[in-house]
Parts: sequence; C-alpha cells; structure tokens
Amino acid sequence: MKIKSFILAAVFSASSLLVFAQKGELASAKSNYEKFVSLKEANSLMLALPNINSAKTAIDKAVLNEKTSIDPASWTYKAMIYGELALLDTVPATSKPLFDAALSAHNKAVELDKAGVNKANLDNVFDAVFSQYELNQGVKAYQANNFEGAYNAFNNALTYRPGDTTITYYTGLSAINAKNYKAGISKYEDLIKTNFSANKSIYLDLARLYSMEGDTAKAISIASEGAIKFNDSQLATMEIEFSLMSGKEKEVISKITEQAQKNPTNKTYPYYLGIAYSTIGDNLKAEESYTKAVEIDPAFADAYINLGGVILNMGIKLFNDANQLPQNKQKEYDEMIKQANVQFDRALPYLEKANGLDPKSRLALDNLKTYYIVKRNQAKVDEINAKIEALQQ
Repeated sequence: MKIKSFILAAVFSASSLLVFAQKGELASAKSNYEKFVSLKEANSLMLALPNINSAKTAIDKAVLNEKTSIDPASWTYKAMIYGELALLDTVPATSKPLFDAALSAHNKAVELDKAGVNKANLDNVFDAVFSQYELNQGVKAYQANNFEGAYNAFNNALTYRPGDTTITYYTGLSAINAKNYKAGISKYEDLIKTNFSANKSIYLDLARLYSMEGDTAKAISIASEGAIKFNDSQLATMEIEFSLMSGKEKEVISKITEQAQKNPTNKTYPYYLGIAYSTIGDNLKAEESYTKAVEIDPAFADAYINLGGVILNMGIKLFNDANQLPQNKQKEYDEMIKQANVQFDRALPYLEKANGLDPKSRLALDNLKTYYIVKRNQAKVDEINAKIEALQQ
C-alpha cells in the first residue's frame, strides 16, 4: 500500500510541475516583453530585440498548453508581442502574417476575458500598436503614390484609433489623391466638426471638392461657414466666387461690399461688385465698381475689359432703343443716338487700354471691334478681324 501511494503522489507532482512550467512560460513572455518595451522607450532597440524574440518563444508555448491557453493573459500578451514584431518587420509579406496573428490573438483574448482584467492592455494594443501598423503601411503606400492603398490603410488605422484627427486627415487626403472624392469629402466633413489645427485649409479644400462634385450650393455653404468661423478673407472670396458662378449675384452683393470695406486696397472685391451689378442690370454701379478696381490697380486688364464693355453696352442699349422709336419721333431719335455716341466715345479709352494691357484677349478685341462697327469704321474692323484670326492660328 505504501508503494502504491508513493506512485500516485509522483504522478500528481509531475502534473503540477507541467502546469507550473507553462505558467512559467507566460511569466517569461511577460517579463521579456516588459524588458523589450523599457529598452525600446530608452531608444535601445538593438538591445531590446533579443527580449522580444524570447517573449515570442515563450508565448508560443503558453498559448499551446491546454491550461494556459484558456488564460486571457496568454492571448493578450501574444497580441502585444506579435503586434510589436509586426511593427519591427518592414517587409509587408512577412509583417502581415504577424499582424494578422496579433489581431487574432486580440480577438481571442477579448472573448476569454469576461472580467475585463486585461482590458487596459488590449485597448492599448488597438491604440498604440495596431493603429501604428496600419499608419505605417499607409505612409509607405502614399510615398509610393499608391493612394488607394494608402486610403485603405489609413482608414483601417481609424478603426483602431477612431476620431484621431491626423489619421482622419491622411485618410481624406489619400482618398482625394485617389480621386475618391466622396470618401475624401466624408473625412473632411468629420474633421470640420473637430478642433483640427488645419481646419481653415480643410474648409477651403472641402468647398472646392463640393464644387468639383457639382454641388455648388454646398460649396457656398461650406465656404460661408468657414469664412465666419475663421474671419477669413480667402474663404469669403471663395463664397463670393461660387455665388457669382451659380447666378446668386444679387444675394452676394452685401458680402462683397463688406469684404471691400474690410480690404480697401484689394482690387478683387470692387471687380466682383462690378460683375454682380452688371449681371443684375445696374450698369451705373457696375461702372463705378470697375472704376474703383482700376484705380487700385491701373494695370488690371480684366477690369478695363469689363469697364469698357459695360459703358459700350449702355451706348448699345440707347442705340437699339432709338431704333425702336416710330418715325414721327425723329427728335427723340436724334437725341438718343447722340447720347449713344457719347457712351461709345466714353468707352473707347477703356477699350483701347484693355487691348493694350492684354493684346491676346479675344473679349478685349471683340469689344473694340463692336465700337468700330457702330462707328462704321470698316478699316478698323478689318484690322481687328485680322488680329482675331491671328490668335486662332
């Protein structure tokens, strides 16, 4: 009986030693991992490498044992160790399997850790390791002009670090470069809801993106929101430009006037006012605005073109109205033709100035040609026609 008892005790002792041995592997993995992290943070990566390799060897044994394989700590450390190994490996073909193993281990740890004992470490793996891995892949892809691959990697990084503004920006930028404008817009829309440091530029880009997608109303709205938020003249100018492009001249006049008052030496605002007033048919205010623009910049060719054009149009209107009068209104006809010629002659210096500043402008030449047509100067008309033909060659 004593011999049988002795044999049973020996068997029990061996089993216990096996469990302790596997728990020792988990302890070894944890110890080596912590040494690796400490040396890595001290910028001693070369010294740290043996520790992470030893940690891998130990954790591989721990997760295979039937006792320690059900311990969530084993899978937690496998996720952390394999995650670090994936970060260290710069070759995608070999780093990806390590990353996938880390992710699988993380999922297993979450499944086993009902009490949440390892939650802090598991959360840290998501935030500091998995996101960094995808971020690194995104940077490599972007630098290689693989913008679609960069977008996918950065977007994956956001699943591990949701709300990170820098990664959101990288994701949006990559999408735009990949011509995936809808995804780019989505990410930039997320950014303007945050305090991202570069949001003024994001508003500018977002307004342009909406314009490119054909949603001018949204482009105007975004530019307006940004202009108010940052008190920014560039965004205000963009709102004005989009409004003029979409036929909202009347609605935007007050905003152009406001910017003109804030920036009295900026020629653009009186020029835009001239366009707005001219479009709604207020030629006198259009002339006044264009005149202000050329006073600020005497070499502003576009303003001279429009200034000469608006005065010329006033003369043409008088001329056309005169020719609509009945024959018994000769006196009124003569007076209106006289007034029309006054406008034509008043326009001439601006028409000539515009042509002198920009000899290749088809519009400047057409305006000048119109003047000589109404003046019945065929020689000048032929001369200008020759210049127009030369531009087309």
